[in-house]
Amino acid sequence: MKRIYILLISMLVWSAVKAEDNTFYFTDAAIMPGQTANIQLCMRNVATDLTCLEAEIQLPEGLSLVVDEAGEPVVTQIRNRTASHEILANALDNGNLKVLISSINADLFGEGDGPLLNFCVQAEEDVLPGEYTVETVGESLLVNNAAEAFYSVGVTGNVLVTDDPTPIKTIGNGQQTTDDKIYNLAGQRVGKAKNGIFIKGGKKELHR
Repeated sequence: MKRIYILLISMLVWSAVKAEDNTFYFTDAAIMPGQTANIQLCMRNVATDLTCLEAEIQLPEGLSLVVDEAGEPVVTQIRNRTASHEILANALDNGNLKVLISSINADLFGEGDGPLLNFCVQAEEDVLPGEYTVETVGESLLVNNAAEAFYSVGVTGNVLVTDDPTPIKTIGNGQQTTDDKIYNLAGQRVGKAKNGIFIKGGKKELHR
């Protein structure tokens, strides 16, 4: 009986570690009213080979998704961990962001702990300063290469809305909130913006 009890405890501990080692989360961000900022969706997968992530992200009142002329959310892929994956992103009628990151060949995400993608949000002009919560809705899905599913519930991130530009220089782990790299509307990095609409520093720019 004692051996069975120890075995059960060991299994519970192993499951808890496994769940903790396979999860995703948001970076914190700071933004001024009327401005835009990028929020990073990150993943920690140090224990299991993962191939797919699906989540629905809810923004608080006062923040909204930045979309392009076609109504598609401005999402940029971070290729060092998702080189052979594709991102499907959709702005839902309720203002939520639905994202699916997958590979048709079930290729693995790069191992480690770090960002997968950026999505761009805008603070309304009349939003009150304070801390706001970005969160996932329902159960978010992580799938490994054996088609086993892991679920994360209640993943949250903090967005600081402030009239003071000082906190906007750095966020969370010290990353710069502005990204000088240039991306097209498909989220692909380009060396130089030519004619068309591009994303730089979380903002759309029109080049002619």
